[in-house]
Amino acid sequence: MWILSADIGGTKLALAISKQEQPEKLINELEIASPQQSEALFEAMIEGFNELLQGHEGEIVKVAVGLPGILNLQQGMVVYQQNLPWRDFPLVARLQEAYPNALIRMETDMMTAANGEYKIRHFEQETLIYLTVSTGIACCSIHEGKFLRGAGIPGEVGFSLTKKGAFFEDVCAGPGLTKWLQEKTNRTDTLQQFFESYYSQDDKVVPIIKQWQQEIAQKIHSFILLLDPHVVVLGGGVMNHHPQMVSEIAQEVDNCFTLPFFDHKKGRVQASINKGHAGLIGAALL
Repeated sequence: MWILSADIGGTKLALAISKQEQPEKLINELEIASPQQSEALFEAMIEGFNELLQGHEGEIVKVAVGLPGILNLQQGMVVYQQNLPWRDFPLVARLQEAYPNALIRMETDMMTAANGEYKIRHFEQETLIYLTVSTGIACCSIHEGKFLRGAGIPGEVGFSLTKKGAFFEDVCAGPGLTKWLQEKTNRTDTLQQFFESYYSQDDKVVPIIKQWQQEIAQKIHSFILLLDPHVVVLGGGVMNHHPQMVSEIAQEVDNCFTLPFFDHKKGRVQASINKGHAGLIGAALL
């Protein structure tokens, strides 16, 4: 009994296979470039799944896909994606044709990642917020095992404002932080190089990284006051590759709770357990 999972991005198509009894344990994985034509992208996914299934006998019980953009979950339709070619693409129906005996699940990539972090912690009644800091910034909230969907498009915190009135994502996502650092230091370093300079206590880089940490910490502080989650998970490429940033932001969040009767809200921020596999594991666990 096998589960096929996919995490589809603008540049890469990540696929995995796992057993029904252990969906969080990825038996095999495959990553390829995402074709930029509609049918080619779908065919690449099916061909990738077939490659992963070679040598594995048994029934496919579930196919689960996480992907960005605007989705119509009721109709199983991929409506629009900025960096992918699908437009009003009936993904669930097409997958059902390919795997007629399988349960087909489709969800946003943010929610699949959050789902994996929730279930890997064996949560059932708890509240969790997952915040990704990568090429962009977004978040997802789960309460008592259910996604908080609001009126339809929740979690777009990247479009909230910083203290200076800029979009949070434009300042604090990976590209935004890189641009900020380059402008302030008059250097052309990559983000990785800037972090290395930070770890070496470069006096030009440290104050900027500290401001960046404080911007993120203040957002999380507001999340905790609003929803009082049991855990706030910091994921995404920037955080997954720099655990020290997670630890220091967590401390900044705790420093925001100056009133003694909020002491119990400290210690809520954690690193992602699933790291770069968050989307695939979360999809398999849908």
